[in-house]
Amino acid sequence: QKHSILLLLTIFFFAVMIITQITFITVLGTDIRQNFYKSFAFSILLAYTYICYILRKDFVITMSDFSQRLEKEIQNTGKTLCYLAEASGLQLDYISKMNKGKRIPKEEDRLVRLLDAMECTAGTKSDLLLLYRQEKMGKSQWQCMEELIHIIQQDVIEFPTVSASVSISDTPNTISILDNEFAIYSWIRKIMISTSDSEIYLWTSEISSEHLHYLIQIIHEAPYQRLEHLFPLLQNQNADNTLDNLKKISILKPAMFCESYEPFYYYITPSVSEEKKSGLLPNWLITDNIALGINFQTSKGIIIRDTQQLQLLKHEFIREKVLARKMLFRSDLDSYVKDVNTMMSEGYVTHNYYIEYSPCLLHLIPANILEQQIILDTVEKEPLLVSLSQRTRHMENENMVHIFCISGLRQFMEEGRIAGYPDMLYKPFDPSLRLWLLKSYYQYMLNTPHSCICVKENFIHLPRHISIVSSSNVNNGIAFWNNTSRGLQYYVLKESGFSQKLYEFCQFLDKGNMAWSEQETLEIIRNMILEYGGTL
Repeated sequence: QKHSILLLLTIFFFAVMIITQITFITVLGTDIRQNFYKSFAFSILLAYTYICYILRKDFVITMSDFSQRLEKEIQNTGKTLCYLAEASGLQLDYISKMNKGKRIPKEEDRLVRLLDAMECTAGTKSDLLLLYRQEKMGKSQWQCMEELIHIIQQDVIEFPTVSASVSISDTPNTISILDNEFAIYSWIRKIMISTSDSEIYLWTSEISSEHLHYLIQIIHEAPYQRLEHLFPLLQNQNADNTLDNLKKISILKPAMFCESYEPFYYYITPSVSEEKKSGLLPNWLITDNIALGINFQTSKGIIIRDTQQLQLLKHEFIREKVLARKMLFRSDLDSYVKDVNTMMSEGYVTHNYYIEYSPCLLHLIPANILEQQIILDTVEKEPLLVSLSQRTRHMENENMVHIFCISGLRQFMEEGRIAGYPDMLYKPFDPSLRLWLLKSYYQYMLNTPHSCICVKENFIHLPRHISIVSSSNVNNGIAFWNNTSRGLQYYVLKESGFSQKLYEFCQFLDKGNMAWSEQETLEIIRNMILEYGGTL
């Protein structure tokens, strides 16, 4: 297309130049005609040369990581492009353009044929396929994948360093106007501490990512009875919008470990988001006795103490929250297992993916052994055993894929602990039972190909406390358990765009990306069985 436009512009330019010369010849007469004839001939020659240059020129192309790596690996093979074309069955021109970064294959099978002809190592082939899939996925989609991985890996809570101390000392009680970041954060902390025994409403209609980080840090550290947080997400109309939402969820997730934090969200369009940024005070912290309004940059604020104004603010918050959606769902283990059973039975399901630190072994543990291992009292144990029994029967019939890591498998063999189930629920499995379960899992993998994915931990680290259930339904999410004042609780984070990207990520892993191959995983487990004194 660019070539065609340039060609048309070139022809138009020289056509105008030729018409101009003919006009000059007509007006000025034959005395100077010979000079113009020479100039005319030169113009025709120059036009022909330039058009040929446009049509044949190799334009400068910024080669992608995939193209650069492919070019390098082709050079390393020492094989000619003619040989690779003949060995792969691909056209020479096709391979040449791939080598120069002018084309990437539409079908992955063509790239595989080229890599087979190159006879590169399994590691190199895996790296090139990953780079190819990244490029084919597109920048925004890949950034969504990276942000999702960051959310999954969030285990240790990390906060940015606040430039100014947020101490509440020397903060006047009579002030109404705040004109700097230090004063605003001091007042936020003061309000939250002074109203720790009452409900707090936080409405961040539009706040910068940097200052949302700082705000979440205060929320995580300050005591409060209950905090309802209302905030917007962009409508998931494209990958850029979803990426923006994932970044916000990543910032908010540390606060979700707090048992009194309740996040609610609603969708807006990007244009509305921009309008909110220019608003006077789009963000509010509201309590029974005081409210703090903050601008987008967190540089200006106003304090309201008037009872009638406070009631109006609370009424508006509650009205908007009614239309919002809950992001975090809490339940005990029994209820969580029931919810998983229900979720996996609804709608059209192609695959059920389970992501945990160690493989899911529940369906391999005999019922009598499971009952012996659980250390709850009878009142709590019986309904849990019923739910786990239903879950086991469900798992035996569903099309499921387990996603885990080697560290989780080794932790099971060393400690007898299965990830996804808190330690206080059951006794550690004894060494002989661990080995028996590992051998059973090895046999399960042999009998059900493509049912297990072992991720490479240089790409993704799976925390011990997470349990992710993902299917083609949009109701799935990421679960993590937490010890609270109300006992053991499972927290499930759900949002439609997040859930969709989570399922796409599982499919990405299912295609062999960021994971050991099936044969490599079997070899790892086989060696582990032998390492712990077992036989095959």
